[in-house]
Amino acid sequence: MIEMPLTARQWRRRAAVTAAVAFAVACIGAPVRQAVTRALDAGRGEKTPAAAAEAYLLAVFQPDDNPDINRCLCGDNRDELFRQVRDLRRQVESRVTFGVRVETTNWHTDDSDGTVSAMVDLRFTEVGSTGSVTFTGATHRWRFHTTEEGGVSGGWKVCRVDAPPLCGTYLRC
Repeated sequence: MIEMPLTARQWRRRAAVTAAVAFAVACIGAPVRQAVTRALDAGRGEKTPAAAAEAYLLAVFQPDDNPDINRCLCGDNRDELFRQVRDLRRQVESRVTFGVRVETTNWHTDDSDGTVSAMVDLRFTEVGSTGSVTFTGATHRWRFHTTEEGGVSGGWKVCRVDAPPLCGTYLRC
């Protein structure tokens, strides 16, 4: 079969359609790519065990239900870790009326399996009913058992935390 050559009008139409498709892909593709990248980054772990432990502490003691806590927890016992996080937050919310300051020092790698420890200084600011402000807290060693997960959401994540109880150690209960 012999094809007829395209007319100038047909060439313009094809060029316009091609340009429109390229424009649509560019306009829609960039936001979609950014959304996918953000979603992948939201679940990605940290680059080191200490970074995972520090991200865990900051996420636990932030106000509200912090979605960043997902990126800190390993998949093996995520439900149990979420329960522990909720319990810690409840203890703090029931006694602390203003805020929490978290500082970590003296990081040590305890073994080659990703267990790290640090001195964790938690300072709680409480405002009494009379307007008096008190600061409570202390510094104690916490151990974080981490693992490096593979895959798209890989990286170092916290699987277990050995920490002193908040009540009696950091807070007056």
